[in-house]
Amino acid sequence: MSHPILYSFRRCPYAMRARLAISSARRTVVLREVVLRDKPEAMIAVSPKATVPVLILPDGQVIDESYDVMNWALGDDGASAEERALVMQCDAEFKPYLDQYKYPNKQETYDRDQTLTNAGKYLSLLDERLEKNDFLFGDDRGFADIGIAPFVRQFAHVDRDWFLESEWKNVIRWYREFIEWDGFKSIMTKHPQWVDGDQVTLFP
Repeated sequence: MSHPILYSFRRCPYAMRARLAISSARRTVVLREVVLRDKPEAMIAVSPKATVPVLILPDGQVIDESYDVMNWALGDDGASAEERALVMQCDAEFKPYLDQYKYPNKQETYDRDQTLTNAGKYLSLLDERLEKNDFLFGDDRGFADIGIAPFVRQFAHVDRDWFLESEWKNVIRWYREFIEWDGFKSIMTKHPQWVDGDQVTLFP
């Protein structure tokens, strides 16, 4: 194959940030859109954990963590250590509470106020960073914005009216800009489910 293959799912925030990084870096991949209830055997064969994104390079190397796909797309010099740390903090400290908030019925016990307090610690950190800048590390969108914004978007959409009235005014501004950004809209184009043997879909 001449292009890497990317297994993706349109609405997954991990897959979103992988696609955002690939698009921002102007790399081209073969996109295979996955339906999570009907995951293709070809994807599971190369990545048994069976989660998206999965990137297969022309030499056969498999990259199946979204953070690593971002590094592949944007390069080792694509972000500072501080930017990378903020993205990893999102995954470790924000995403678990996002999941509790989004899927309360999956929790043995669920305390909405405590969950929002815990998630809010990270959002307050972002809000402080955005006090003086348009983006998390200055006036240009970077690695951290791409890596974190899909998860903040998912958080916002659990109860959007509540979120837009919340205390994180700078995060709200940043979120609004993100969802209206042409770069984000372009990676959210709908594609049909990939079936083995289907025609090739190049992305972006």
